[in-house]
Amino acid sequence: TWSEHFFFASAAIIFGLSFIYAYFQLKKTGGYSQNLLYASLLFGFVLQSVALNIRAYTVQSCPLGNSFEIIQFILWCTVLLFLILRPIFKIKTLGLFTALSASLVSGISLLNPNWDTPYSVGEAPSHSLIELHASIAIFSYALYMLLAIISGMRLLQEYGLKNLRFQGLFRSLPPIQKLDRIAHSLLWIGTLTLFLAIIFILFYWSEHPESVSLIKLVATLLISVAYLTVGLLKRFNCISAQKQAVLALILFILALLSLGTLQGEHPPPLQQESNELNAP
Repeated sequence: TWSEHFFFASAAIIFGLSFIYAYFQLKKTGGYSQNLLYASLLFGFVLQSVALNIRAYTVQSCPLGNSFEIIQFILWCTVLLFLILRPIFKIKTLGLFTALSASLVSGISLLNPNWDTPYSVGEAPSHSLIELHASIAIFSYALYMLLAIISGMRLLQEYGLKNLRFQGLFRSLPPIQKLDRIAHSLLWIGTLTLFLAIIFILFYWSEHPESVSLIKLVATLLISVAYLTVGLLKRFNCISAQKQAVLALILFILALLSLGTLQGEHPPPLQQESNELNAP
């Protein structure tokens, strides 16, 4: 409905404005208020939470029934991860790039009404394995989005070093070695988390094979295997950290695109496992 879209759009605008303000402050004075940016992301997170709660009330279940809802849930979880991990990572520009990414991805999803297709909502409660799979999978996708952000920062820093750019944004970026360590950890944690989500859906599929989309299951498996392959190649020094960063960006884009290709596979009305099966 228009009400939750208003809150989703407001959050995207807050993220975008906070990035623009911080970026120009950084360019003008060489720094920006970390607390103000954090507060802006927190406020946007609250707006996202309100929007998701309105949508959950509307559909009478966890809003994961189409690509739009899944993307918004991934963004919500990504911002939450930043708010929690900020003091651990201690990367001051991470909030800047998180705000930019959340604003862009949310804006794209809002500008594509075909992603927010109506779907049937079952009357019976969802199976616990479906809900567990959906929540864990969303968390893993949020980890992959954070990995993509870190990878983008790494590539930008490498570009700045090669072209001897040490002012403005480039001056504020952390060392490449630190970004590589964080990216390595996020890749493995995200992959193990997604495999755990797949295990739960396989248990459910073994008992109800007709109610699980085989295409969706295969797509999720392929995504997890692709990330695992990248991690193993980097672990055995078959690819460089730069190539890992590039592949992390490509894989996350493909993962988001895979959500859109699976629209239209919603079950008929009154079927028990309705919208949750469309979660990643």
